[in-house]
This record gives sequence, structure tokens and C-alpha cells, in this order.
Amino acid sequence: MKVLFAAGGTGGHIFPAIAVADELKLISPAADILFVGAKGRMEEKIVPDNNYGLKTISVRGLNRKNIFKNISIIYQFTKALSASKKILKEFSPDVVVGTGGFVSAPVIYSAVKLNIPTLIQEGNYYPGLATKFLSSKVSSVVINFEETKKYLKRKDNVIRIAYPVRRSLIRSDRSEMRAKALKYFNMDNGLRTLLVFGGSQGAVCINSSIKKVISGMVKSGINVIWQTGKSDFAEIKQLEKDYIQYDGTLKVLEFIKDMNYAYSAADLAVCRAGISSIMELAMLKIPAILIPLSRSAENHQEKNALMLTEMSAVIMISEKDLSGKIGDTILDVINDDVKLGKLSENIGKAADPHSAEKILEEIFKIRRN
Repeated sequence: MKVLFAAGGTGGHIFPAIAVADELKLISPAADILFVGAKGRMEEKIVPDNNYGLKTISVRGLNRKNIFKNISIIYQFTKALSASKKILKEFSPDVVVGTGGFVSAPVIYSAVKLNIPTLIQEGNYYPGLATKFLSSKVSSVVINFEETKKYLKRKDNVIRIAYPVRRSLIRSDRSEMRAKALKYFNMDNGLRTLLVFGGSQGAVCINSSIKKVISGMVKSGINVIWQTGKSDFAEIKQLEKDYIQYDGTLKVLEFIKDMNYAYSAADLAVCRAGISSIMELAMLKIPAILIPLSRSAENHQEKNALMLTEMSAVIMISEKDLSGKIGDTILDVINDDVKLGKLSENIGKAADPHSAEKILEEIFKIRRN
């Protein structure tokens, strides 16, 4: 079986494709898998690091701030269609899977025109432009939230399956990993542990708000693992020595390569509302405070977070309210066993450890004979 994944731009689009590809390799080791991504984006590192072949095309998303900069996109999209058709004809896949984002548009559209079975996986509550445009044309659409269906014109090809999470997170023994993780971070002191991260690049507004309250966190006897990203790392790293004499431990890192350790150590997480982070937290039942990126495309991060707050699965704080709320909210939640327990239970309901297998079943159903 040959499967082509169109996935790129952000981790939220890349990681579900890798999760499904990993499951396919486990079930069918002889399967031939190829990824198509955007030139110059993060998939150029992530996909090869996960041992999959990658071809890239020149494509970019819409500029939502300056519409005049989108004039060249029509020409670029036409070239991307041509490049996509060439890749598809050379690889000749049985199924093409797109996981949303601007990379999916030319690849999936070309596959439809070539009569190749196609599947779109949409993780966000509010579907992106590519998903909305292509959903009526493809063989199958997999949505993470049932309510997403109301934003799609065609309903008969839509199925709800939870966002797939990588096997390395699903299959780990959390209790065993927690002991290793706390030791790894030098935090085996019996205290509660807060994990702060803003994605692979960090988040300036989260960093600045945490910086204002970090003294109270550590002095009150809380461990903090803080992934800052590159831009704020040098400045924030200096804070470690300021609080070394207190019971709580502060660990500042530019980037956490193995998030399994960080997740396993955490009693509470503070992060953005990107779907990849949310569903990894859900899979491990980690209570979370979400700070949606206010300028995310179509405000999808806030819509993700609002959906989960309706389930009493997370606490959401908007960027404009961060300075006044973040410190008190963290201390209120992390020291309350009942609140932690309810958040853990409810966020866990959003996940399904078998979602990658279920998406594979859909792929098998639609594949070309």
C-alpha cells in the first residue's frame, strides 16, 4: 500500500500525519509512505527526523493583514498544483491524506483531479480554509470535534475521530516516566510541578506574564519547568540562580526535545491552544490553563479553547487578561486536588488512544484497488 501525506506548516498539521503513518508502518511494515510539505518550513526537519521521505513544494498561506500581498499567491498556487501533480504521478499513491493547512490545498486538489482517493483530517474546532474548500470534493473528512461538521457544506463524507497522538506518548507508562522525568529535571522533591511552554518557538506574552509571577511560584514551593523559546531564553535563564535557595525548583530551557519527560513531570500545564498541544495533554490527562494566540488564523485557537471550557476540561485566559489573572489562577488550581482531578478527568475525555487506528480504517475503506 502506498500513502502520501500532505502535511506541513505547523506541528498541529504535521504530528497527526506522523501518528497515522507510524500506525500504518506498525500494521503494514511494507507500506510505502511519502510526505509532501512546504519548502522552508518546519516539516523539513520533523519529517526526516521521524524517518519518512519528504518532497517539498513552494507554497504559502494567505496574508490576512495585507490582502495586496496575496496577489502573487494565485501564480504560486498554480505552480504548486503542477508540482503536486508531478509528485502524485511519480509516486502513484493508493490514498492521499491531508491534515489541513495551506500545503494540503494543492496536493489534495490535484489528487481529486487525478481520481485518487483522498482523506482530510481536521483537528481544530473551526476548520481552516483548505479544509472548507476541499471537504466537499474528497472521499472522507475526519473531524476532531463533532460540532465542526456544521461548518462544512457536505455532511455525508464526514466522520468524527479524535485527533491522533504519536505512539511514543500513548504507550509510555506515565507513573514510571514521571519518576524518571522528575529526576531528569532534578525535581524529585515531592512538590507540585508546573509546565510552561509556548510551542517550539516560545510565546513572548506567556513568557512576560510568567516572569512577573515566577517569584511567587517558586517561593510558594512549586517546581516550574519553563520552555521559553529562543528569543527570551538568555534573559529568563538568569532567573534560575535567583531562586536556587527556595524549596521550589526553576528549570529554564530554550527547547524541550523530549516532551514526554516534561508532560510526565507536570501536574499542571500553561500553554497555547494549538490543537497538537491540547490533544497531547488530553491523551495524558494533564490539567491545563490555555492562553490562545490572539492572531491565530480565523481565531481557531480561541475556538479550540472555548470548546474545551464548555466541557469543563480546561481553564482559558485571554492574552489581554494574562497579567491580572495568571499568577492567582496557577496557585489556585495547582494546590487544589479536586480542581486538578476534575480537569484531568474532563480533558481526558477528548482523547482516544485508538484514533490513529480508526483513521487507518477509513484509509483502508477508501483506498484505490
